[in-house]
Amino acid sequence: MSKGLSKVRNIQFDIPPADQAAAPTPSPAAAPAPARAPYTGIMRHSASVAQAQQAQARIQQLEQERGAQKVDPNTIRPSRWANRHDTAFQAAAFESLKTEIADAGGNVQPIKIRPLAEGAVDRARYEIVFGHRRHRACLELGLQVLAVVQEMDDRELWTEMERENRNREGLSAWEQGMMYRRALDAGLFPSLRMLASSIGRDSTAVSEAVRIASLPEEVIAAFPSPNEIQFRWAAPLADACRANPSAVRSKAIEIAGTGLPTVEVFSALISAGKTGAGRSCTETAGPSCILQLDLGRGATAQLKTKGKRLVLEMDADLLPPERRAELAPLLRKLLKR
Repeated sequence: MSKGLSKVRNIQFDIPPADQAAAPTPSPAAAPAPARAPYTGIMRHSASVAQAQQAQARIQQLEQERGAQKVDPNTIRPSRWANRHDTAFQAAAFESLKTEIADAGGNVQPIKIRPLAEGAVDRARYEIVFGHRRHRACLELGLQVLAVVQEMDDRELWTEMERENRNREGLSAWEQGMMYRRALDAGLFPSLRMLASSIGRDSTAVSEAVRIASLPEEVIAAFPSPNEIQFRWAAPLADACRANPSAVRSKAIEIAGTGLPTVEVFSALISAGKTGAGRSCTETAGPSCILQLDLGRGATAQLKTKGKRLVLEMDADLLPPERRAELAPLLRKLLKR
């Protein structure tokens, strides 16, 4: 045979030399495995996943901001959950923001709005999710407002607004309390604890804010601005109103608009609450007796004695018209009739 080839019926076979044929084929298992640090691959994979997720989130944010469009501010209305007090649009911080927007020819950071159903009463096409101050600034300057439009329900709107406002220009205790109280009254959350959990806040802080927002209107009006009421005053003011509501209201009306410093207003109201403390409508039924009722979720009602009549006062929104007839059997049971 030539060149190590054997022809059998036109089929060729390679026949290795004897010394090569005898040599055993090395087993793959004999090759030493490369040394690897334990879990390095898993750690690198986890880090890569986290980086990819961060990058994706950033891409989505940029895409959303690139999708911002110029909108006529007159077609946008404030949200019914809006929590800014009017004084927030008169403060130096707002004027500074307004100047920045004027110099830039518009708001650089977009606001967020959601489309409204056709046929809105005020003919507005959009509702603000967050960015009330930027919207107001553009409205007053006669500039179009840069906005991102996104569909969302009431609960999503409320949650985004609350978090955005807390991360930006801080809301006062009263503004936070008003926002939380409206959300609870509207049934967006089944309880104060669930509300606090959904926004990542301590339930005690939420409760104190709601307490401040639930103070009588006369007490709120006694302060130069409700935004000046501090969180730590929530419990003392509520206790004073409960101990002697008539005296506290009278003092609040007396000092309202006098220009008394905030701290002195607080002290005067607390002192009024201590006058005759301990007397309540359960012990006396005087002509001006007022009993403060806690309805839960930050809501309150007042039971007043006026001569021979007993008057229950509460926010009309707390009891819809279609449910008011349900009071009759409750009263009959209470009066045992």
